[in-house]
Amino acid sequence: MRPAAAHPPARPGGLEWAPYEPTTLPGSGLRGMSESVAERTEKETARVEAFSDGVFAIAVTLLVLEFKVPHDAGRSLRELLLAQWPSYFAFVTSFATIGIMWINHHRMFNYLRRTDHGLLILNAVLLLGVTFVPYPTAVVATYLGHEGQKTAAAFLAVTYIGIAIAFNLLWRYASSSRRPRLLRVPPDDPGVLAIRSAYRFGPLYYVATLILAAWDGRASVALNLAIAIYWALPPRRSAAE
Repeated sequence: MRPAAAHPPARPGGLEWAPYEPTTLPGSGLRGMSESVAERTEKETARVEAFSDGVFAIAVTLLVLEFKVPHDAGRSLRELLLAQWPSYFAFVTSFATIGIMWINHHRMFNYLRRTDHGLLILNAVLLLGVTFVPYPTAVVATYLGHEGQKTAAAFLAVTYIGIAIAFNLLWRYASSSRRPRLLRVPPDDPGVLAIRSAYRFGPLYYVATLILAAWDGRASVALNLAIAIYWALPPRRSAAE
């Protein structure tokens, strides 16, 4: 007569112990990683993106604080509203720029599977620049069309140069072949390479607006707006894709 097979000890309440078997997520690339770890990794990236979205939202909201209701008994309301054109111009330029930054930031995070300490630091540096944008915007709105407009436009251009550099550093760090674990796709994926190629000359575009500010402040701000519209276009992918 064969001996009965041994059973694991029963838990209180009649429940039996079951051996732990890690779950592999099909198609996730996280082979050998338990579902709980994979979910925690996804939540970590989503948390960073949600915090960044909040910072972008606050930055664009602060832009509207520059608008003041005009009061002048000697002029009509129409004239007073038209006289605030520098504020409208500066607002639209910075709103478009921050909006496009948010779109590209979202596009960037679609490729990220996880984060690390270095990426968090670089993302924080980028958000530092974004939260600073309302101040040079207010300076431009105050001085555009008056003495000092060239300096104001240069101030805005320098701010955008810093943000463009931060964007480049963040994406180059995240998409580096030395840190492939951060990406959902290989570092040589056409989409990854397209974003890197699009960002490569970003700082130089804003350097052009800085140079133009030495001659015409209004033209410099207008060029910033044109660059924002350009960045709204999706990055071109390689023909091999």
